[in-house]
Amino acid sequence: MKLKSIALGMAGLCAIPTAYAADLPPAPEPVDYVRVCDAFGSGFFFIPGTESCLRIRGRLRTEIRYRHQDSNDPIVLGSGSQISSAGNRAGNPLFMRARGYWGFDHRTSTDLGVVRAFFRGDIDFDTGDSDGTPSLDMDHAFIQIGSLTLGFTDLILQPVFHTYTLDHGFNSVGLDNATVLIQYKFALVNGFSLGAVLFDPTTAEGGTTMRTTGRATAGLFAPVAYGGLRIPSVGAAITYDGDIGSAKLTGALQDVRPAAAVSSDHELAWAIGASAEIVLPFGTKTKLGVNAAYTQGIIQFLHEDTTNLPTADFAVNATRTQTELSKGWSVGAGFSTEVFARTTFNLTGGYTDINQSFGVIDVSWYDVAGNLQYRLTDALVLTAEAHYRNLSATGVSDSDAISTILRAQLDF
Repeated sequence: MKLKSIALGMAGLCAIPTAYAADLPPAPEPVDYVRVCDAFGSGFFFIPGTESCLRIRGRLRTEIRYRHQDSNDPIVLGSGSQISSAGNRAGNPLFMRARGYWGFDHRTSTDLGVVRAFFRGDIDFDTGDSDGTPSLDMDHAFIQIGSLTLGFTDLILQPVFHTYTLDHGFNSVGLDNATVLIQYKFALVNGFSLGAVLFDPTTAEGGTTMRTTGRATAGLFAPVAYGGLRIPSVGAAITYDGDIGSAKLTGALQDVRPAAAVSSDHELAWAIGASAEIVLPFGTKTKLGVNAAYTQGIIQFLHEDTTNLPTADFAVNATRTQTELSKGWSVGAGFSTEVFARTTFNLTGGYTDINQSFGVIDVSWYDVAGNLQYRLTDALVLTAEAHYRNLSATGVSDSDAISTILRAQLDF
């Protein structure tokens, strides 16, 4: 009898958890944790449930700037609200800038190669802005299928030596961050590669035009605006990358059709450029960069600051019966070396000369800039920079401008 009672009691105890379990919620589904994707570099992770990889990046810059142009003020070097001259009290020579970047990089391996979708934007605010309104831009947005790129990205025409200093891109091709219609790059042999591109020259980063049109002039005749785009611009580049450095040879063609009807309906503008960057066998992380360019009618190929100067791709005569392309050339060089642990010294300089027709003023200038960059951590860089420019224009006195920057930049 006792054994029977004990057995019944044990059965009742076993039934209690079963009764309570019937009132509990169902067990959770297994969690698909994020996995690291190391096929495309650091920071990528697999999107749960897919074989695609994603990297989310950001950057924050804060700057204090001082910019001054002397009283001989024939042209504005940059945004008019941020340049001060001795006789102009309306400008803001001292101002502060904050800029935040964000970017998404999505990649998937396919039978056609890696398919990549990338976009990056930024928002900035300058205390020197006249209306105090932050600006919002998207400077990259493209899809890449293997070696084929469609969208808004850096052109293959960008020189291998771009610039070692922060501001202006003194000796840089202005054709960067363009609206690419089709861009294709393919590898050759022994470190050489070849690329070709069709692009829209009317729009660049932030919506600015890449075709340099009418500006203020000191002569009788003024350049006129472009007509609407009917033929895309075309460019090509051959590049070499090796252990001791890299080099690139580039060329571009652009249709020039004035908005005003002229007897010569359009002209074919062209440009060529060559650049190199060499790792020197002395010092620490020491590099030397050089580049040169010549153009008839694609002024931004020489220097990205041409959009702020009284220069144009072309001019027409008084009766609007003739179109003449502007001619120009530029040379530049840069030097970079690590002078102390985590501290790099950079120096750049260059000269640009532009000749225009029908009384439109000729413009030439040279730039010199240097900075010190201290990498406090792998993500945080502190920089102090100074830049000097001397500019000459037909019929006016030379103008000098000085710009200084203190910057902190953190990548994450």
